[in-house]
This record gives sequence, structure tokens and C-alpha cells, in this order.
Amino acid sequence: MARDQAPQDLRAVSEAWSSVARGYHEYWSPRFRPLLVRAVEAFEPPPLGPLAVPGCGPGDEVLLLLEKFPLRTIVATDPSAEMVSFCRGAIRKAGAATALCTLGRAEDLSSTVHQAAGVFSSFTLQLLSDPSAALIDWSTALRLGGIATAIFWPRPSPESSFGLLASAIKKVAGEERPDWEPGALASLEKAGLALRRDERVHTTFEHGSPGELFGAIVDKGPLRALLDRRGSGVVDAVRAEWLRSLGTRAATRPWKDPVEARLWVLEKVAEPEGEAH
Repeated sequence: MARDQAPQDLRAVSEAWSSVARGYHEYWSPRFRPLLVRAVEAFEPPPLGPLAVPGCGPGDEVLLLLEKFPLRTIVATDPSAEMVSFCRGAIRKAGAATALCTLGRAEDLSSTVHQAAGVFSSFTLQLLSDPSAALIDWSTALRLGGIATAIFWPRPSPESSFGLLASAIKKVAGEERPDWEPGALASLEKAGLALRRDERVHTTFEHGSPGELFGAIVDKGPLRALLDRRGSGVVDAVRAEWLRSLGTRAATRPWKDPVEARLWVLEKVAEPEGEAH
């Protein structure tokens, strides 16, 4: 969310994510794991300072980071109370004394963490209204030489299943997510960050059918907010338009969906403009 977004909007989004937390963890966490593993492999922060995980969700990446960095302090945040509850439960089950999870917006990480060695973000940047502002905030939370590693969903190709879904949402609901990646890259110098790696990571998600996938996106994922905001009539119309746009692919069983994530590794090389530690 943008820093000037109304508090009631922030609450609505947080509540939407809380309502899908259990389903998200059960359905999406296993599918995301290969991508998370690749991102954790690429995360090499310097040895001094805590590690921060904004937008931690149910804590899957926190557990992977605990395996890789068992002696490091890890501070995870999420704006959803139910996601924080899941993450805390995962930390307790792992018996980890070096990790904690607290409520907090990804864009406000620097109010919780200072002089961090690393920031690790998984599938959060694309959900924010102002990713560039988040990157500046993460840089503020980092110490000089610190590393921010972010894996996220980039703008999908128009003919991919998610590209067609975005087109269906625009056609039916009149809502469109902006192409934020070029602006975020352009903001790195202002944030005091240098891009060290930019790569695409691929895997395939399997679903019982396209309809199952759509249901999981709504009932266990990010389109729950659209359902809460616009109602079932709009969501049903989006579903119908999306299935129509898939053509003969809609009949495929099971549905094997190639997906592409984008991975950035950023190094803090200067203080953000207007900031001083």
C-alpha cells in the first residue's frame, strides 16, 4: 500500500490476507518452495547485523533462512495478524530462539529494524502500491554493504495464464496494476542501492484444473481483496472472462502452468537521499 493510503483500506487488505492465511499456507506454500529455495541460495548478506524479512506471510522463507543462518537474528514482519500467528507458530515448532515475528507493513521495515545485514523479500514487492518507496525504506533499514534479495512476480507476458487473468480483471473490473518494475529500477540510485543480480527463475505449478487455480487465487490468495471489495458478481464475471480467454487450454486436466519469477539482489552502497544514519 502507498504511504498515503487510507487506514481503512490497509485494514481491509490485512483482513483479506488473514482470512486466506490457512488456505494460502496449505495450497501455495508447497508450490512456492522451489522458488524460495532458489532465492535463499542467492541471499548472501555480510556477517554482522540482523536479517529482516518484510511481508513474511506464514513464514516459509523464515524457516529456510533459519536453516541457512541458524545463529543469525531474524526479524520478520507482516501486516496480517493471522499470517503473523502462522509464522510465530512455525518459529516455535522449529525451536528457534534467534527469530521473531511481529505485525508491520513491508514499507515501514526501518521503523522496526536498524543496521540490518540483509533484507529478504519473497513475493511481496508486486503487492505494494509503491515498491520504490519500499526499496528506499529497506535501504534505510540496511547497514552499508548490506544486501537486499527480493523474489517477486514480474509483469506477466500477455498470453500467459496470469497475463490473461490481468486482462480479464481490467476488462471486467476496470482495475489494472501498473508496470512498476522500470520505475523501481530507476529509483535504486536514490535508494542508495546497486543492482548486483537480475534473473528470471522458472518452475511449473500443477493444479487440478484452471478453475481450481482461479478458486485458489480468490479463496487462498490475492484476489480475496477483490472479492471483498467488489463482490462475488464481479469475481464470477472475471472468472468467466478468463476461462473464455484461455480457449482450448481451459479443458486441460491437470493444469500445468509454467510460471516465471524475477530475482533481484541489491547491495546498499550509499545512504538513501535525504536519509542519514
